[in-house]
Amino acid sequence: MKKEKLQASGKKTGKKRKKSGFFGNAVFFLCGTVAAALAFCSLVPFIPPHKAYFPSLIGFAFPALLAANFILAAAYLLVLRQARGLVFVACMLVNYANIRAFVRFGGQAEMQSSQWREPGRMKLLSYNVHLFDYYSSPDSRRGVLKDQLLDFLEDQDADIVCMQEYFESKDGAFSSTPQMRRAGYRYSTQPQSGKGFFYGNRIYSRHPIVRQGTIEGLSRQDIVFADIVIGKDTLRVYDMHLASYRFDQADARFVSSLSSPGFSKSATYRQGSMRMLRKMKRATCKREEQIRHILRHARQEGAPERKIVCGDMNDHPVSYACFSFRRAGFQDAFVEAGSGMGQSYQGKYPSYRIDYIFAKGPLQVLSFSTSKVDYSDHRPVAAVFDLHAGEQTP
Repeated sequence: MKKEKLQASGKKTGKKRKKSGFFGNAVFFLCGTVAAALAFCSLVPFIPPHKAYFPSLIGFAFPALLAANFILAAAYLLVLRQARGLVFVACMLVNYANIRAFVRFGGQAEMQSSQWREPGRMKLLSYNVHLFDYYSSPDSRRGVLKDQLLDFLEDQDADIVCMQEYFESKDGAFSSTPQMRRAGYRYSTQPQSGKGFFYGNRIYSRHPIVRQGTIEGLSRQDIVFADIVIGKDTLRVYDMHLASYRFDQADARFVSSLSSPGFSKSATYRQGSMRMLRKMKRATCKREEQIRHILRHARQEGAPERKIVCGDMNDHPVSYACFSFRRAGFQDAFVEAGSGMGQSYQGKYPSYRIDYIFAKGPLQVLSFSTSKVDYSDHRPVAAVFDLHAGEQTP
């Protein structure tokens, strides 16, 4: 009788174990989809948007996928003590380059002016100034924010300042040039000319500009370049503002309405989501084309050996756009000397690092910083360079 009870008990125990195993496998399968999505992110920088644009959108989910995989790896390895956790570790390892582009620890501290004023060093600052808030400010406040922003730039004491979404009236009533001249920026590129105003990209420099222009196929609102002589060295600087998604008030209202109960099932949801996806596709493919023009121009014969491309790229770090420069031999200044996540956008939508400084040639990035100021919907980024790094001594 006891023997039969023991056998019956054993069968029940076996059934429970089998059921528990099935449940564990089901949970692992679900978690595996998160791991697979992260693994796919490792391919995103290599897929041209004109062939498939959707992978670039998956890159927006990279921070969440990375955090989820880290938690799952810890849960399986440290709590459940199962080797299955190595799957999540492997998916993080194949994304090593993406992780370095997204977050950095122990970067170089921001340098004081006495440090970058040494011979052979220079500081470059890039800032999307959002038209100095000209159209958003009431008449009584118009120009106040501009003056505060220019005071900030003067305090930064950079050798070169690259602005995007620059704005200046032709009659001089709303102008940045006089204050920039007083701050020592005697040289500048010519911005795009409009009816009664200048706008687009503009480079200010304390060092002589010996050549300037734009790139065939692109406007001065997309990019301007300047060959700048610093001592005995010539440095080419590209100031870019790549295609944005052009989200408007209707898109902002759509995003804010997503939390409404039952909204996801409505026709408005389908219309709003498709409208935003079309804009994202158009901008993503446009940026690929713009970068192709920039890199082709940078490879032209006679271009200075030292080159810096900076500005508002309107794309996240895990993107085809960002890695296009890195594949062409450019260093990402944030990856070389930055810290944290370097978020530079602070508008209505999720914050990412979308402002960049890339460098190529005998240049060493000594420091990189993102200033937490709110004069624009972007934060300024700055880097200090050693112009003679990598040169062979005779």
